[in-house]
Amino acid sequence: MQAASLGIPFLPIRGLRGTDVARAGGFATVRDPYSGEEVYAIPRIRPDWAVLHVHEADEQGNARIYGSPGYDLVMAEAAARVILTAERILPAEEFAAHPELTKVPGIFVSAIVRLPGGAAPGACMPDYDVDAGGIGSYLASAESEADLRLYLERVNP
Repeated sequence: MQAASLGIPFLPIRGLRGTDVARAGGFATVRDPYSGEEVYAIPRIRPDWAVLHVHEADEQGNARIYGSPGYDLVMAEAAARVILTAERILPAEEFAAHPELTKVPGIFVSAIVRLPGGAAPGACMPDYDVDAGGIGSYLASAESEADLRLYLERVNP
């Protein structure tokens, strides 16, 4: 996804030597034009959609992520379209007053949904931490499709 976020067809990687990952992935090699070293060319992944949960968004799709955004920014740039779920929807004026806090620009976003608690049972710090019991319940429900449906109905009445 990093390659897709940069708009390039692949990324050169040298750290796969001595593993089966390159063979299993069918990765090609290319010659580094600066050092002459053979490196693996990892093809880009460009998903049709990325669904990201953020702390705050405005109605134009601008989003704030507090703390470490992890891989969210790369996914937003790599995907063809983005759906945001947000703890809070704020007025656009709030974003205009502090543009430096915007992590995902609205130009990438196709839809916004207000969904407080939308990262649960994962964390959305500082709003809420990981719910270890909730993760355990989810994992237990993943044994069958029927169990998963019951879990989803229980947590999303």
